[in-house]
Amino acid sequence: MCKAIFLWREKVMTINITMQPSFGNSAHLEGDKHSIGQHQFTQTQLILLIAYLIIAIVWLFNSLTFLTQVDIFPRKKNSSTDILKSCLVECNLTSEAQEYNSDKDKGDTEQQEDLSPKNEVLNLHTNNVSEDFKERKSLDIHDSECNNKTVSSHLTAVKHKRTQEAAVVVTSSKFISSLVMFGIIMIYFYLCDYAKIFPQGERVYSRDTFLFLVFIFFLVGCAFSIKPNPDIILNRDQTEEWKGWMQVMFVWYHYFMAKEWYNWIRVYIACYVWMTGFGNFSFFWIRNDFSAWRLLKMLFRLNFLVIFVALTTANEYMLYYICAMHTYWFISVYLFMRCFHSWNCNPVLMTIKFIAYAVFNAIIFDIPGMSYIVFRPFSSILGFNDNSTNILHEWSFRAGLDHWACFVGMLCAYNYPHFEAFMKYIDSKSVQKKEDLTKTTLRVAIIIGCLLLMTWWYTTFMWKDKIAYNITHPYSSMIPIMVFVVARNIHPVDRKSV
Repeated sequence: MCKAIFLWREKVMTINITMQPSFGNSAHLEGDKHSIGQHQFTQTQLILLIAYLIIAIVWLFNSLTFLTQVDIFPRKKNSSTDILKSCLVECNLTSEAQEYNSDKDKGDTEQQEDLSPKNEVLNLHTNNVSEDFKERKSLDIHDSECNNKTVSSHLTAVKHKRTQEAAVVVTSSKFISSLVMFGIIMIYFYLCDYAKIFPQGERVYSRDTFLFLVFIFFLVGCAFSIKPNPDIILNRDQTEEWKGWMQVMFVWYHYFMAKEWYNWIRVYIACYVWMTGFGNFSFFWIRNDFSAWRLLKMLFRLNFLVIFVALTTANEYMLYYICAMHTYWFISVYLFMRCFHSWNCNPVLMTIKFIAYAVFNAIIFDIPGMSYIVFRPFSSILGFNDNSTNILHEWSFRAGLDHWACFVGMLCAYNYPHFEAFMKYIDSKSVQKKEDLTKTTLRVAIIIGCLLLMTWWYTTFMWKDKIAYNITHPYSSMIPIMVFVVARNIHPVDRKSV
């Protein structure tokens, strides 16, 4: 079955590859669009320069006179009691919040014993909020079903959000100072990437040097940066660590032009797309926040920097294709969760939504030429002029390479509670030695299975050349991702050390 899928995908990918015979070694990605320094301003660069000069003058005037001290977005700092009360109100527990506050003020233990069972459960949850809040961050709480989401998880998430918002105070002077600093960074981009005031050296790859640096990097990281963390599967610190060392590998791959590590870099990019699906699905499933504010905030975070860099250096948006990919996959997750969002609490209806998403995904990226038709209205944004027959070729190729990674990430997020419950069962201590032996056997069997699966994947796919590997990558990249996630969280020691 897998062989048949690979052969079908090979026919699809062959059409795309023949349209760009020099992909991977192509000058438009490995080389530099502006190989010679430019000395003439484009119209957009001139507008940005004038805007920056105006901002710099305002900042200088403000620094000299100290006249502007008004908050642009003043926010009232709420106390922890006010935050907790607002959380309870949002949970439709207004009456319980009033009872909780009155009981807290009176401190009457006899009255607390007369509380209803429902209110006793409420008090149990609210007493655990502060401790739970320290251990869990915004997306570290997953529940098996929407109807079984506990009040504690909602209180923790909302309280964390309110605390962050209360700490943000933006003044006009801070805002202008940030704009000035951002302008200095963009000027540096302009001088280095467009005007090229610094001489460019030839990139020479040495495997020994590259591997030595990688070894030193991980050795230093393991020796000096490990710190204790909450015992939570895929906690925030763990995913940040995961993204961090992959970012270093991205930079070194391009800096040293280490082309022999191309297949590994493709896996790392798939990991990022997987985390896009996992993280955003978890957020929408837990928070149920589909507001325009959330959508615009995410689009801003994904594209603000890259848009200004592209305008400053006169490059095309698709030259920074990773931002376009994350934007598209975020929007796909948003639409998946937003459409018929009342279905998100029903496992059967969610199965239908997953099947529909998979079908549309396969139609767009697995049918030759279909992606060109679907994304043609966005060719002005996603197009890339690389002398190919279709300006959407670069987008279609890049997005197609990882078009199943986001879907698998969403599936993992949906089944996270089951995996978490299974790991808690294995980690728990049993009274009977026979049950402890069974749990240890399960853990060892999982480790051996991961090693065997990883060995098979490496010997089967990673020895392929670039073009042959690209054909199988959309279907094989989830294997190392899943092995890494399981192995990284198979034991409490692994989860607590980041």
